[in-house]
Amino acid sequence: MLNTKIILVDGITGSGKSTASHYITRQMKKNGIKVKWFHEGEKDNPLLSIERNENESVVDFSKRVMIEYPRQWIDFADKIKDDDFIYIIDGYLFLNVLFFPHFIYDIDWQTIKEYSHKLLETISYLNPVLIHFYQNDVDKALMENWDRRGHEWTNYFISGFENTLYCKNRNIKGKSGVIKLWQDYTDYTLELFNELNFRKIQIENSAHDWDNYKNTYLNFLQIRRFKEVLYLDSYKQYFGFYKDKGSFFRIHEKNNRLCINAFQPNLKLVPITDNEFEMEGFHISIKFYKDETSGHRMMKFIKSSFYYAEGNKYKEFTPYELNTTELEEYCGEYLCKANKLTRKIYMQNGKLYYWRDKSNESQILPLTKTQLMMSVRIENQLNFNKINDKWQFPFDVKGDNPSSSLYVLKN
Repeated sequence: MLNTKIILVDGITGSGKSTASHYITRQMKKNGIKVKWFHEGEKDNPLLSIERNENESVVDFSKRVMIEYPRQWIDFADKIKDDDFIYIIDGYLFLNVLFFPHFIYDIDWQTIKEYSHKLLETISYLNPVLIHFYQNDVDKALMENWDRRGHEWTNYFISGFENTLYCKNRNIKGKSGVIKLWQDYTDYTLELFNELNFRKIQIENSAHDWDNYKNTYLNFLQIRRFKEVLYLDSYKQYFGFYKDKGSFFRIHEKNNRLCINAFQPNLKLVPITDNEFEMEGFHISIKFYKDETSGHRMMKFIKSSFYYAEGNKYKEFTPYELNTTELEEYCGEYLCKANKLTRKIYMQNGKLYYWRDKSNESQILPLTKTQLMMSVRIENQLNFNKINDKWQFPFDVKGDNPSSSLYVLKN
């Protein structure tokens, strides 16, 4: 094993950094190496970026982060320097340290570079190493990522980034504007990578030759590679839909891997035991079992650092079958006169979606002929009635300010 205390894995969104971090973690454990992996989005990540105050200007925020944030790195380094673990940090050199707090706010690049070099000096005694994934064709890489993660995630992604100062100051928006943002960022990080003076490796992974990439970065880390069994025919017993009152999941096979449709479609599952699995690239684990009382197959989250609560249980069920014509009956724009709100239901690729705005929509699934359920993590079920040949549904808002609205399909 390479002499290091901290492994930094970085790249643009969808570049494979979290999947690689997870894989390195598993391989290190198989080699008997003590390791801890921090996913970029988990709530307990000690390097989570500082949040901007409500009335703070972007310039003041960036300046404050450059003063305060290095303290987090110093504190983290001091805590881990003498223990027996090696730490894998996912997305916390370029992406969540430079891009989100500074680059999207259009802070001068030279200022960002100087800040980056000073930040790394604070942990130099940990012998950090960097694995950086990049793509020559960022346009193609993002389009593939959007196709892989589904249009719900894509619309949210594009809406968020086209409203950043970097895009607004250049009058760029939509898909092309967001691609321009990430292309510029990639160009800058390639420049910065060449200036870094510690051990590092860069992998252009547009060819998706994942097996070769694994050999490359494991050889760089001087880690022996162990074979993994990732799929067995016995996993077919878990295929199907699982739901509670607030969300639903689909377990299925794709490209000879067990997958789950959750916050993104086709998330791969890594077997831990015969009935326990980790979501590849995330600190989320699920378990399948049969309820002793009802005999129903169940799915339970046994570990989750974000997205879902540990202990949540979901029962297997069979969605109600509606043909395309029946599904299309629900499509259209719905109006709530009392609150002056509109919602849309539309079809894409044979699925129904509930639209709130271009960055906020959910797939909906038939439970009965007149009951539809949203794929969200709160209790949300739409009960339809047809009055005067128009579909309508009540919508109850729960929480601190409960309310009830009636949405009616417009002409």
